[in-house]
Amino acid sequence: MTPIERLLQEAVPARIDPPGPAHTLWTEQEQDRHWDELCRTVGTPGAPRPARPAADSSRAAA
Repeated sequence: MTPIERLLQEAVPARIDPPGPAHTLWTEQEQDRHWDELCRTVGTPGAPRPARPAADSSRAAA
């Protein structure tokens, strides 16, 4: 048996456990807490959080 034939006969591992829960969007409080922690880390505590960009209408139609 050639090496390629042995390789082709090997069992392909399969995921037994289902993947974890899907990522959910952060709540406003989680976003605020994360922003505050980030600002403290980079040395700018109390910096205002940037405004969210307007929704892209071309993406909403898709």
